[in-house]
Amino acid sequence: MIELPVRWWSMRIKFFLLLVLSLGSVWAQPPQDVEVLAQSVTKNGTLVHAVSDVVLYSPKYLITADEAYYDYESGDLELFGNITMLEGISYATRSGHTKLNLNTDKGVSEPLFFFDEGTNVWIKCENAILNPETYVTQKSIVSSCNTQEPDWKIAFTTGEFNKESKWLHLYNPVFYANDIPVLYLPYFSFSTDTTRRTGLLRPEFGLGSSEGFYYMQPIYIAPAVDWDVELRPQIRTNRGEGMHGTYRFVDSPYSYGEMTTGYFKEHSDYAEEENLKNSSHYGFKMTYDRSQLLSSSYNNLEDGLWIDINYLNDIDYYNTISTETLSYNRLVTSKLNYYATKDLDYVGLYAKYDIDTSKLSNDTTLQELPTLHYHHFSNPLFLDNLFYSVDYKAKNYTRDEGVTGFQNEVDVPFTFYFSFLEDYLHVSVSENIYASHIAYGNDDAQENEGKYWRNYHKISLYTELAKPYDDFYHTMYIGLDHIIPSKEDEDGYIASFIPLNTLAKSTSLTLKEFFYNSDAEKKVSHKIRQFYYSDYDYKYGDLENDLKYHVTDKISLGHNIHYSHEFHKISRNQISINYADDIYSTSLRYTYQDNTYKENTIYKVDENDRETKDYSYITLYADTKYFTHYNVFSSVNYDIKDDAFRSWSVGFKKSLKCWDYSIQYKDKTTPKQTSSGTGSVNQQGIMFLFNLYPMGSVGYEISRETEQKL
Repeated sequence: MIELPVRWWSMRIKFFLLLVLSLGSVWAQPPQDVEVLAQSVTKNGTLVHAVSDVVLYSPKYLITADEAYYDYESGDLELFGNITMLEGISYATRSGHTKLNLNTDKGVSEPLFFFDEGTNVWIKCENAILNPETYVTQKSIVSSCNTQEPDWKIAFTTGEFNKESKWLHLYNPVFYANDIPVLYLPYFSFSTDTTRRTGLLRPEFGLGSSEGFYYMQPIYIAPAVDWDVELRPQIRTNRGEGMHGTYRFVDSPYSYGEMTTGYFKEHSDYAEEENLKNSSHYGFKMTYDRSQLLSSSYNNLEDGLWIDINYLNDIDYYNTISTETLSYNRLVTSKLNYYATKDLDYVGLYAKYDIDTSKLSNDTTLQELPTLHYHHFSNPLFLDNLFYSVDYKAKNYTRDEGVTGFQNEVDVPFTFYFSFLEDYLHVSVSENIYASHIAYGNDDAQENEGKYWRNYHKISLYTELAKPYDDFYHTMYIGLDHIIPSKEDEDGYIASFIPLNTLAKSTSLTLKEFFYNSDAEKKVSHKIRQFYYSDYDYKYGDLENDLKYHVTDKISLGHNIHYSHEFHKISRNQISINYADDIYSTSLRYTYQDNTYKENTIYKVDENDRETKDYSYITLYADTKYFTHYNVFSSVNYDIKDDAFRSWSVGFKKSLKCWDYSIQYKDKTTPKQTSSGTGSVNQQGIMFLFNLYPMGSVGYEISRETEQKL
């Protein structure tokens, strides 16, 4: 039997030491760029015999052995004793007896130990057939763990490793956990190549009480360096079948794009039992990010294009993409943004289209298609400290049913800057002109036009200070902004969905400050702001205070609080604590939001559709690596007001050099669209995930589902 090397770098160091020692040794250099060095070298015709500390060099191999016979005419090489052979920079073998023809790269070796340095995969066999592109082994063991008592190994009768494609094919493999056999297969193969290439990706398995057995097998196709395709066929035995696919591409040095589409067909009995709105779910998503679209052809032009298109026939399309926990917004939004700027001018073209998944029909959903934006940046006017800018937007609000509108609005501020008290106090005075015109359609009961214009004055006083101390450095900004409305006129009809710049007379005071330690590390950041409204029944807006304290490089505290003077209570309160070091990591956040007087700003809503429910919840995430090779983690999202867990999970992961596995319990809620509206499904289950390096991982999930109503 051969001795298996523990560290291959030490083996390579030995090669170089042998090279140095061999400089004074007997040497022979036959033709064909093969060099033989040893303590004793004799030659008989075309046969070279080398004994003791043999080192052989060729364009492809670096070999050491106790004894070697080499015929430099036929290329036949026979090696004996402690044979170590490096092939290129990736592969190394160890054997006791090897025959190899250096002209054809064919031979045999017995026994053989093969090592792939890139992936740490090794193969140990009784004998092997050596070919230019493959190793064929008999009665073998493969693993990527330690060679002595590996945590896992695969024993197989026959195997073939392709050095070009880096695929290992195993016949009659038996999987072992330590020395315990756990699985037999007639055939198994995997790749040791970690580069981008065509092949099968890690499959997903699952088992649910309502959907049955779940299997998804990704197929990756990479025919070129600038594009690839990933196909993900799946089956859910009780629910249905489907496929999703993603096409990724790069069409320039400044761009990246991705398109995903999919289709899932429900079994008729499942769709009927679950009262689903649709028995088929399909969708499409495209993202494209491009800079320098036109700027490469025009001097001093900067531009960019962003496309994010989303379409689906119902919310259940998301639920068929994978079994992972996903969060969904009520609106599925598609956007197209393009901008171009040159010198002091900016032009933007925006489009936004929303699909409201809470409605059975999307005809009443308001869309912005498109918006044209022009902005002229601040520029001196007559005086060096007198500036003006122009901002113009044209917005088209459209939908199939309900009021539509086309809005033109322009905002032009003229600002005068100056300072005094040796630049300690800065002042800006601006005159602002704002105007908006709206033309309506699709509603004969309302006026077909609306007009609004105003001008207002804004006075800002601010100072920026910085002072060093013995142990810290302090910077501070104090600003006072005062807005004075002047002329204002409104004529016609202003719909609820039309945004207007209707700022009332107000005064705001803002304080920002930062504290740094002697090592220039930020320790404290603080911001407080208060609005005062002269024209409202309630004079004071919410008092906003935001404080962050970096206690150490591992601990940070945050507190954001809003106090409503109008309702004499806290309208928002968020407290967060974060800790992270090499062993522990945790994040705890408490959030309270009072929405009784706030309009829902997440979605466009009508006047009678407002968010009236406040919420109070706690989110927690924690993990630890305290236990050797283990990572224990958990997360919680708890609704204090409703006294219910919205989602939570707990699990652990064990990681070793050559494998890892994780077990996680998850409780999650996902939306589902029925024929009567939108509901939800609560899913509880255990997820197992095993990963053997470099073969990949296999997941298995056991879960049960409970239908709920929103």
